[in-house]
Amino acid sequence: MSSEGPDGLGEEITRARAARAEREVAKQRATRADEGNHSAGAYALRYGAEFGTSVFVGGFMGYWIDVFAGTKPWGLLIMGALGFAAGIRAIIRAYKELNAQALKQTQELQAPENGNKDG
Repeated sequence: MSSEGPDGLGEEITRARAARAEREVAKQRATRADEGNHSAGAYALRYGAEFGTSVFVGGFMGYWIDVFAGTKPWGLLIMGALGFAAGIRAIIRAYKELNAQALKQTQELQAPENGNKDG
């Protein structure tokens, strides 16, 4: 064991807290830098899941309409088509969100670093 007194321990605690604060700041910077940066696979999974879920829910609802109303196969066909349309709409909405994020990031990168320059 070291024969450092209370002052040495206090300095050690201060250094440890400063190092921890630096790590937290670096972690927050990395999190902000990664925000919005998803892989192409993540986007493909999102689009596929949204589209597939929309078609499945529409078809499922149409099937049960057919079962209870006895309208085979019209409920399934109509609701499946509506689910397909909802899936296309979801993909378009997600695509617009992706483009808005990309535009925002591009504008942030092109913004002047020394504040607002009007001329």
